[in-house]
Amino acid sequence: MPLSQILDLRTLLAINIVNLGLCVGVMSIAWHDNRHKFPVTAFWVRALALQFLSFLLFLLRGQVPDFLSIIVAAGLVTTGFTQLIAGLAVHLDFALPSRRLYVGQAVFLGLHAFLTYVEPSFYWRCINYSVVLAWLSLEAVRLVVLVPASKQHGTRFFAVVMTTYAALFAGRAVYYLSVVPTNADFFHPNDFDLLMYLVIQLLAIALVFSLIMIVNRRLHRDVEDDIKRRLEAEALMQLNLDRLARAELISKTGNWELHLDSQDIVASPGAAMIYEMKGERFALEQIKRVAMPEYRPVLDAAMKGLLEEGVPYDVEFRIQAPRTGQIRDIHSIAVYDPAQNAVFGVLQDVTQQKNVERELERIVQTDPLTQLFSRRFFMELAERELATATRYGRELSVLMLDVDHFKAINDVHGHQTGDLVLRSLGQVFRDMLREVDIVGRIGGEEFAAVLPETSVLRAFAVAERLRRAVETTEIPLKRGLPIKITVSIGVTAASKSQENIDTLLARADQALYDAKHQGRNQVAVYEIRADGSVAAPDN
Repeated sequence: MPLSQILDLRTLLAINIVNLGLCVGVMSIAWHDNRHKFPVTAFWVRALALQFLSFLLFLLRGQVPDFLSIIVAAGLVTTGFTQLIAGLAVHLDFALPSRRLYVGQAVFLGLHAFLTYVEPSFYWRCINYSVVLAWLSLEAVRLVVLVPASKQHGTRFFAVVMTTYAALFAGRAVYYLSVVPTNADFFHPNDFDLLMYLVIQLLAIALVFSLIMIVNRRLHRDVEDDIKRRLEAEALMQLNLDRLARAELISKTGNWELHLDSQDIVASPGAAMIYEMKGERFALEQIKRVAMPEYRPVLDAAMKGLLEEGVPYDVEFRIQAPRTGQIRDIHSIAVYDPAQNAVFGVLQDVTQQKNVERELERIVQTDPLTQLFSRRFFMELAERELATATRYGRELSVLMLDVDHFKAINDVHGHQTGDLVLRSLGQVFRDMLREVDIVGRIGGEEFAAVLPETSVLRAFAVAERLRRAVETTEIPLKRGLPIKITVSIGVTAASKSQENIDTLLARADQALYDAKHQGRNQVAVYEIRADGSVAAPDN
C-alpha cells in the first residue's frame, strides 16, 4: 500500500514542527545551564530554531507567498545547517570553511530562485535542495573526521547522525532523478518524500541527543581536567610542603601561627621538631612551659608589645626540650594580622650559632694556657667591679702575683715545663679563690686577682693561703723528680679616693716588688695603717 494513502504531508509537517519545537526547548535548556562553560550551544539552539521556522513555512505553503514558503524557508534550512557546522567547528577548535559554505549557500539560493521565478520547477528544486543538504551534512562529517580522535570529544555519534542525513538527502536526489516524473508538485508528495519527513523527525531527535552527548562529554572532560588540575595542584602543594619541611629540618627552622581566639598554636613539622613535640596544634600554655622560666616574662612582654603597640616581635630565648632535656637557643620573629586575629611567626634553632659565639667569646676572654681570664677581659671586669665598689662604698682588694725564678725554670727544664707550671698555677687559683673573685693572667708569669667585698687584711690572709698552696704543690715531670715553685704576692686595697684599676694594679705591683726585694716566696702589702686604710710605704 502506498504511503500516500496512509500518511498526510501536512500532518507530517505539523508533527515535525512539534518535534522540532521540543528539540529547540531541550537544546535551550542545555544552553541556559551551560552558556558560561559551553557557549557553543548557542549555535545549536539557533540551528534548531531555524529548522523549526523553515518547517513552519513549509506547512504554510499555499497560504503565504511563495517567496516565504520556498526561498526564505530554503534559506532558513541551509543557514540552520551552517550554524550547526559553525558550532561544531568552535567545539573542535577547527577552522571553519566559511567561504566555501557561504558561496555554496549563495549559489543554492540563486538557483532556487531561478527555479521558482524564471524556470519554475518543483522537481529540480527538490534535487537542488537535496544535493545542498547532503553536501552540508558531509561538511559536518568532514570536520569530525579531520580532527584527531583524542580531540573529537564525543562527536562520533553526531557524525553518524549527519552521515544518515547525507545518505537520506542523497538518496532523495537519486530517487528523483531515476523515479519521480519531472511534473511532480509539492501538494502530491511521493512515497520517498513522505518517508523522508518521517525519518527527519527521528533524525532531529537523534541530532539533539548527539548534541547533548557532546555537551555532557565536554562537561565531563572539563570536570576531569579540573580534577586533574586540582590533583596536580594538590600534589605540587604537597611537594612544596615536603620541600619546605625538609628545608626546615635541614636549616633547623619552623613556622607557627598563634590563633588568639582559641589560644592555640599551629606549628610546622620543623617547629614541632625543634620543640620536640608531636602533632601540629598545641595549647599556648603548653608551648610557654617549654621556655626556660627566666625567659617567659620576656616572651610575654614581646607578645604584648606586638599586639598592643605594634612593636616588632623579635626575641631570642632558650628552651628546654621536653624529651631530651637539651637546652636550645631560639630566635623568633612574628607579625600580627588583625583581619585573622592571629600572629604568624618563624623560629630558628640557633643553638649551634650561639655555642660558636660563646666559644669565640670564651676564647677571647680566656687565656688558652691557664684557662684564667685574658688580660683584656680581666681589665674590663676589674674596672666594672671597682666602679660598683666605689658607687656603693664597698671594700675591694687586689693581688699581684709573680712566679719566683720562672726564667730559670724555662732555662733548666724547658718552655714546656714552664707552660706546665703556669697551668698548675691556674688550677691553684681556681681551687683556692671564690667564684666572685676575678683572676687573670696579665703577663708572662704575672697574675692578678680582684677580690670584691674583701678588706686588705682578709686579702692578705687569702694571699698567704695561696702562697702556701703553691709552695706545697708538686708539679710532675715526664722525666725526673717533680719540681716545686714559689710565688711572691703584692696586696693592696681600694681607698675612698677616686682611682682606677690601673692605679690599684700599680700599687699591688709595688707591693709585689717589695716581696721580691725581701727575699721572695712571701706576701707584701702596700703598707696598712692601724685603722685598716692603705698608706704609702716608707722609702
